Amino acid sequence: MIRTIWAYAVIIGATLYSGGRAILYYFLWPRHFRRCAHRLTGEWASIILWGAGTRLIVRNGDRLGQGRGQILVSNHQSWFDIFALGTALRQRVSFVGKKELSRIPVVGAAWEKVGNIAIDRSDQQAAIDSLRRADELMKEGRTIIMFPEGTRSPTGDMGRFKKGAFVMAIKSQVPVVPVGIVGTRRIMKKGSWRMASGTATVIVGHPIETAGLTMRDRNRLSRECREAIDGLLNGAGEA
Repeated sequence: MIRTIWAYAVIIGATLYSGGRAILYYFLWPRHFRRCAHRLTGEWASIILWGAGTRLIVRNGDRLGQGRGQILVSNHQSWFDIFALGTALRQRVSFVGKKELSRIPVVGAAWEKVGNIAIDRSDQQAAIDSLRRADELMKEGRTIIMFPEGTRSPTGDMGRFKKGAFVMAIKSQVPVVPVGIVGTRRIMKKGSWRMASGTATVIVGHPIETAGLTMRDRNRLSRECREAIDGLLNGAGEA
């Protein structure tokens, strides 16, 4: 319980510190905001991992980024998946999340200001605008992170994949990078507010190219990515 209380104190402090700086940079130094914002997500996530006593291991990290736009898709078991990925990538990364995140006072504004994307699925035009924003960011070399299950798994088993990430990848003709995350559910399960120390392992698979694919290939791309992530989680694709 003491660790949990300490971890939440660190989360609040890190959020106010990094989020406050994001808003400050945005309004006071707009010319330098984009450069500074690239570092803030990774900084925020790494502080939270430290506060929770989480050790991070990244395997095949050289497959991430490489100066070109891409979509990273991962299994999703815990809030700590976000912190692990934010720390592993550090720079030029944007998360795609629900619109509700942007409505959190201070935090929501900062979350969007540093380049993350909130999608309002109830508003079709707003959702289309968000996807266009993601395309623009990928053209700048950003990695867009999406969890195709749509929500955290309560059991640790992967749920059904939604098609949004794969439709976006095909439309933008950017690679999809499958990633398996292990250990985060033991740190914090879905539905629980308690945290435990542990190790989060991020295993990066080989990028899957989408050049030449059309919308007819989206289901096949989804299956290929799911199989790749399953292989990473079971140790078949760690090398």
